[in-house]
Amino acid sequence: MKRMLALALALSLTAVACGSDDAADVPVSTTTTVAADPMGEMDGVQMYMGDAAATPASEVPGAEVVTGRFDLLDTRPQGYDAVTGTAALARHDDGTTVTIQLSGLKPGVVFISHVHEGTCAEYGGDHYRFDPDGSDLPPNEIHLAFRSTEGGNGFMTAENDGVVDERAVSVVLHPRDLLDNKIACAQFGS
Repeated sequence: MKRMLALALALSLTAVACGSDDAADVPVSTTTTVAADPMGEMDGVQMYMGDAAATPASEVPGAEVVTGRFDLLDTRPQGYDAVTGTAALARHDDGTTVTIQLSGLKPGVVFISHVHEGTCAEYGGDHYRFDPDGSDLPPNEIHLAFRSTEGGNGFMTAENDGVVDERAVSVVLHPRDLLDNKIACAQFGS
Protein backbone atom coordinates (compact mmCIF):
# COMPACT_ATOMS: atom_id res chain seq x y z
CA MET A 1 0.00 0.00 0.00
CA LYS A 2 2.84 2.40 0.87
CA ARG A 3 4.48 1.68 -2.49
CA MET A 4 1.22 2.44 -4.35
CA LEU A 5 0.79 5.69 -2.40
CA ALA A 6 4.37 6.71 -3.21
CA LEU A 7 3.81 5.91 -6.88
CA ALA A 8 0.58 7.96 -6.96
CA LEU A 9 2.38 10.90 -5.34
CA ALA A 10 5.27 10.64 -7.80
CA LEU A 11 2.85 10.55 -10.72
CA SER A 12 1.05 13.65 -9.54
CA LEU A 13 4.33 15.55 -9.07
CA THR A 14 5.58 14.59 -12.50
CA ALA A 15 2.27 15.47 -14.16
CA VAL A 16 2.71 19.05 -13.03
CA ALA A 17 6.43 19.17 -13.84
CA CYS A 18 5.95 21.87 -16.48
CA GLY A 19 3.42 23.84 -14.51
CA SER A 20 4.34 23.74 -10.83
CA ASP A 21 7.31 24.07 -8.55
CA ASP A 22 6.54 20.99 -6.46
CA ALA A 23 9.28 18.78 -7.93
CA ALA A 24 12.12 20.08 -5.76
CA ASP A 25 13.27 16.53 -4.94
CA VAL A 26 13.77 15.44 -8.55
CA PRO A 27 17.20 13.77 -8.78
CA VAL A 28 19.80 15.35 -11.03
CA SER A 29 23.05 14.44 -12.68
CA THR A 30 25.80 17.03 -12.81
CA THR A 31 27.64 18.32 -15.82
CA THR A 32 31.04 17.87 -14.20
CA THR A 33 30.65 14.61 -12.30
CA VAL A 34 28.81 11.61 -13.64
CA ALA A 35 26.94 9.51 -11.13
CA ALA A 36 27.74 5.80 -11.35
CA ASP A 37 24.01 5.14 -11.50
CA PRO A 38 22.00 7.51 -13.72
CA MET A 39 18.83 6.42 -11.95
CA GLY A 40 17.49 8.70 -9.28
CA GLU A 41 14.75 8.28 -6.72
CA MET A 42 11.70 10.47 -6.30
CA ASP A 43 9.37 9.54 -3.45
CA GLY A 44 10.59 5.94 -3.53
CA VAL A 45 10.22 5.53 -7.32
CA GLN A 46 13.32 5.06 -9.48
CA MET A 47 13.53 7.54 -12.36
CA TYR A 48 16.05 7.90 -15.18
CA MET A 49 16.97 11.56 -15.68
CA GLY A 50 20.01 11.22 -17.97
CA ASP A 51 23.70 10.39 -17.98
CA ALA A 52 26.29 13.01 -18.97
CA ALA A 53 28.72 10.21 -19.93
CA ALA A 54 26.32 8.54 -22.39
CA THR A 55 27.05 8.73 -26.12
CA PRO A 56 25.58 12.05 -27.38
CA ALA A 57 22.68 11.76 -29.83
CA SER A 58 24.74 13.23 -32.68
CA GLU A 59 27.34 10.45 -32.27
CA VAL A 60 25.07 7.37 -32.11
CA PRO A 61 26.18 5.09 -34.97
CA GLY A 62 23.57 4.52 -37.69
CA ALA A 63 21.01 6.81 -36.07
CA GLU A 64 18.53 9.12 -37.76
CA VAL A 65 19.34 12.43 -36.04
CA VAL A 66 17.23 15.59 -35.94
CA THR A 67 18.40 18.77 -34.25
CA GLY A 68 17.08 22.10 -33.12
CA ARG A 69 18.36 25.23 -31.45
CA PHE A 70 16.91 26.59 -28.24
CA ASP A 71 14.83 29.74 -28.62
CA LEU A 72 13.87 31.83 -25.59
CA LEU A 73 10.27 31.71 -24.40
CA ASP A 74 8.42 34.70 -22.95
CA THR A 75 7.64 32.63 -19.84
CA ARG A 76 11.32 32.60 -18.77
CA PRO A 77 12.21 34.03 -15.36
CA GLN A 78 14.41 37.10 -15.08
CA GLY A 79 18.10 36.57 -15.71
CA TYR A 80 17.80 34.06 -18.56
CA ASP A 81 17.92 36.38 -21.58
CA ALA A 82 21.32 35.04 -22.76
CA VAL A 83 20.44 31.32 -22.87
CA THR A 84 21.38 29.58 -26.11
CA GLY A 85 21.96 25.99 -27.04
CA THR A 86 21.09 22.98 -29.12
CA ALA A 87 19.17 19.74 -28.81
CA ALA A 88 19.62 16.55 -30.80
CA LEU A 89 17.33 13.54 -30.97
CA ALA A 90 18.56 10.23 -32.41
CA ARG A 91 16.29 7.36 -33.43
CA HIS A 92 18.25 4.11 -33.69
CA ASP A 93 18.00 0.33 -33.42
CA ASP A 94 18.43 0.45 -29.63
CA GLY A 95 15.86 3.20 -29.02
CA THR A 96 16.04 6.99 -28.67
CA THR A 97 18.84 9.23 -27.44
CA VAL A 98 18.33 12.93 -26.64
CA THR A 99 21.17 15.36 -25.91
CA ILE A 100 20.90 19.00 -24.86
CA GLN A 101 23.76 21.49 -24.61
CA LEU A 102 23.23 25.02 -23.27
CA SER A 103 25.08 28.17 -22.27
CA GLY A 104 24.05 31.43 -20.65
CA LEU A 105 22.42 29.69 -17.67
CA LYS A 106 22.66 30.87 -14.09
CA PRO A 107 25.50 28.89 -12.46
CA GLY A 108 24.83 26.06 -10.02
CA VAL A 109 21.11 25.82 -10.79
CA VAL A 110 19.26 22.55 -11.33
CA PHE A 111 17.37 22.38 -14.63
CA ILE A 112 14.89 19.88 -16.03
CA SER A 113 13.95 19.26 -19.66
CA HIS A 114 11.28 17.08 -21.19
CA VAL A 115 10.58 15.93 -24.72
CA HIS A 116 7.27 17.46 -25.82
CA GLU A 117 4.64 16.84 -28.50
CA GLY A 118 4.00 20.47 -29.41
CA THR A 119 5.92 23.13 -31.27
CA CYS A 120 7.83 25.90 -29.56
CA ALA A 121 5.07 28.32 -30.62
CA GLU A 122 2.81 26.13 -28.44
CA TYR A 123 5.37 26.23 -25.59
CA GLY A 124 5.95 22.53 -26.24
CA GLY A 125 2.40 21.41 -25.57
CA ASP A 126 2.07 18.09 -23.72
CA HIS A 127 4.97 15.90 -22.68
CA TYR A 128 5.75 13.16 -25.20
CA ARG A 129 4.70 9.74 -23.91
CA PHE A 130 5.52 6.49 -25.68
CA ASP A 131 2.14 5.20 -24.48
CA PRO A 132 -0.20 8.23 -24.52
CA ASP A 133 -2.36 6.61 -21.83
CA GLY A 134 0.63 5.48 -19.77
CA SER A 135 2.70 6.90 -16.95
CA ASP A 136 4.13 10.43 -16.77
CA LEU A 137 7.38 8.93 -15.47
CA PRO A 138 10.42 7.64 -17.33
CA PRO A 139 10.71 5.37 -19.19
CA ASN A 140 7.31 6.34 -20.68
CA GLU A 141 8.56 9.95 -20.92
CA ILE A 142 12.05 11.28 -21.65
CA HIS A 143 13.36 13.57 -18.90
CA LEU A 144 16.78 15.21 -18.66
CA ALA A 145 18.04 16.87 -15.46
CA PHE A 146 21.35 18.55 -14.73
CA ARG A 147 23.05 21.21 -12.62
CA SER A 148 24.67 24.06 -14.57
CA THR A 149 28.41 24.59 -14.22
CA GLU A 150 29.98 27.63 -12.58
CA GLY A 151 30.37 29.01 -16.10
CA GLY A 152 26.61 28.72 -16.73
CA ASN A 153 26.81 25.76 -19.11
CA GLY A 154 24.63 22.67 -19.14
CA PHE A 155 24.83 19.31 -20.87
CA MET A 156 22.88 16.07 -20.56
CA THR A 157 22.04 12.96 -22.57
CA ALA A 158 19.11 10.65 -21.92
CA GLU A 159 18.62 7.23 -23.48
CA ASN A 160 15.41 5.27 -23.83
CA ASP A 161 14.75 1.76 -25.17
CA GLY A 162 11.67 3.00 -27.04
CA VAL A 163 11.88 4.69 -30.44
CA VAL A 164 9.94 7.96 -30.51
CA ASP A 165 7.51 8.58 -33.36
CA GLU A 166 6.65 11.83 -35.16
CA ARG A 167 4.87 13.13 -32.04
CA ALA A 168 8.28 13.95 -30.47
CA VAL A 169 8.57 17.54 -31.70
CA SER A 170 10.53 19.59 -29.15
CA VAL A 171 12.43 19.82 -25.86
CA VAL A 172 11.52 22.42 -23.23
CA LEU A 173 13.92 23.66 -20.51
CA HIS A 174 12.99 25.12 -17.13
CA PRO A 175 14.60 25.54 -13.72
CA ARG A 176 13.61 22.81 -11.27
CA ASP A 177 12.58 25.36 -8.64
CA LEU A 178 10.46 27.44 -11.06
CA LEU A 179 8.76 24.80 -13.17
CA ASP A 180 6.00 27.11 -14.49
CA ASN A 181 8.73 29.29 -15.99
CA LYS A 182 9.76 27.64 -19.22
CA ILE A 183 13.05 29.21 -20.28
CA ALA A 184 13.62 27.94 -23.80
CA CYS A 185 12.40 25.44 -26.36
CA ALA A 186 14.26 23.57 -29.11
CA GLN A 187 12.11 22.31 -31.96
CA PHE A 188 13.55 19.31 -33.82
CA GLY A 189 14.16 19.89 -37.50
CA SER A 190 14.27 23.67 -37.15
